[in-house]
Amino acid sequence: MRIVERLEHPWVVTPEQAEDVQRRLAREVIEQPLPAEGPAPKLAAAVDVGYTTAGDHAWAVAVVLDHRYRVLERRIVPGEPDMEYRTGLLAFREGRLSLQALLALETEPDVLFCDGHGIVHERGLGLASHLGVLLGIPTIGVPKTPFHAIDHDPGPNRGDFYVLTKEWGAEGAAIRLKAHSKPVYVSPGHLVDLPSAIALALAWSSGRHRVPEPLQAADTLSKLARRGT
Repeated sequence: MRIVERLEHPWVVTPEQAEDVQRRLAREVIEQPLPAEGPAPKLAAAVDVGYTTAGDHAWAVAVVLDHRYRVLERRIVPGEPDMEYRTGLLAFREGRLSLQALLALETEPDVLFCDGHGIVHERGLGLASHLGVLLGIPTIGVPKTPFHAIDHDPGPNRGDFYVLTKEWGAEGAAIRLKAHSKPVYVSPGHLVDLPSAIALALAWSSGRHRVPEPLQAADTLSKLARRGT
């Protein structure tokens, strides 16, 4: 993978500068259905960032899985977060490390899952959209917490979901990928639309975990990395 050069930007910035970058990159987001014809995505990547208890050291884990959920490649990049956590600016805390781990992969994925929001974001550019635009690949946000308050959960069965629409028109979905487990919150990142994002989240989940298998693999490796620190 390569970064789209014209969209590169500094990572160590003020919150106001970060918001300006988000507004600029949000204009580059493309929502579109996956092609009806042609092969389904066969390789999926995910990235997850873990932190020490103090939060001053981190490691980004990127993995690539095949359609049988086998890990084909993994990369771990340690470093320091670029910003204290601020609501809406997660990408400026862990985006640089995430990109470094993804760019270290030799295997080109067809789709990328992120533990962060996509277009359901106050400036239309959550972590999933941010990474997708910079890399020019389809991305899907699948965080465990909603970006905004919701009034009910989807049904109890795997695949049950309902669509959430914010006042600015962005759509995501609360969806249960494991029966009787807590839902996750899917939204398009880049080069997918909401129906495609929901379908891919289901296609890349086995029903054994709360999240898609690529994110589960990245999370597991992140925890192993932490134990080694």
